[in-house]
Amino acid sequence: MKKLITSIAFALSFVNLFAQPVLHGDSLHTGLSFNLYVITNVNIATLSQAGPNASWDISAGVATLAGTVEFQTMASTPFAAQYPAANFAIKFVINGVTDYSLFNLTNNVFEEVANNVGSASPVSFVDYRTALPFPFTYSLSANDTYQKMGQNQKTINNNYDAYGTLITSNATYNNVVRNLITDDGSGSATWYSSSPLMPLFQINNGGTMILWELTSSTGVTEVKNNSIFELYPNPATNLLIITNKEPITKIEIINDAGQLQFTTTKTRIDISLLKAGVYHAKVYSVKGIASQVFIKE
Repeated sequence: MKKLITSIAFALSFVNLFAQPVLHGDSLHTGLSFNLYVITNVNIATLSQAGPNASWDISAGVATLAGTVEFQTMASTPFAAQYPAANFAIKFVINGVTDYSLFNLTNNVFEEVANNVGSASPVSFVDYRTALPFPFTYSLSANDTYQKMGQNQKTINNNYDAYGTLITSNATYNNVVRNLITDDGSGSATWYSSSPLMPLFQINNGGTMILWELTSSTGVTEVKNNSIFELYPNPATNLLIITNKEPITKIEIINDAGQLQFTTTKTRIDISLLKAGVYHAKVYSVKGIASQVFIKE
C-alpha cells in the first residue's frame, strides 16, 4: 500500500510540474493588435496572490479605452534602417500620438533596443534592457544590466512568481504567467498568456492598471522562419488548409491559453467547432517542428 501511495504522489507531482506554463520566444508573433484600457475600481488585494494556481479577478473593474497597440515586423515601420539590431516592433497609439518600442527577439531573450521612437524624445539602449528571458519558467528570477544612451548602467529583475487564472469582465484566461519586475528599484507586474505569448494585464510603478484586449487581425505572421508549412485562409471560419513543404507526422491545434484542442494528420482541417479567437497550429515534420498563429472567426 505504501508503494502505491508513493507512486500516486509521484504521478500527481509530475502532472503539477507540467501544469506550469512556460514562456518561449517562438510563441511571440507579429500581426497581433490590441485595444488598451485603463482599469479602475480594482481591489489591489485581489491581485496579490502568488504561487501556483493563483486566481486574479478584475471583472469588477471599470475600463476606459486608452489607445491601441500592434505587434509589427521592423519592415512595417519607418525605422528598420535606423535600428538594424531590432527585429520586432510594438506600435503604440495613445491619445492620437504614435510611437514605437523596438526589440531584439531570439530564442533566449526579448530585449528592448529603443523606445519612444517616432516621438520628440526617442530613447536608445547601448546595452539592451531585458523584457523577458526565455524559457521563462516558474520561480525563475533573472537579473540583467542595461544602459540607456547618455545614462548610467542600471539593473532589471524579471521574476516569474505565479501562474493561474485571470478573470476579466469579458473573458477568463487560464495558464496565465505573472512577471514581477523590479527596474532600477521601481516595481511593476505583467500577466501573460503563453500561446501566443502576449500581455493580458499590467500594473506600472505608479499603480496604473492596463488591460490588453486582443482584437481581430488579418495579418498574423511568425517572426521565426517557417520552412515546413504554410496555412490559409487566415483568418479562417470553417476550414484551415496546410500546405506542407516537408512530410508531416502530426498537427496540433492549441488555443491562446496553451491548451491542446485536438491533434490531426490531415492537411485540410475542420475548425468549425472551435470558438472564435486566436490559435496556434504546431506542425511536426521529419525535419523538425514549426508553428504559426491563425485566427478563427
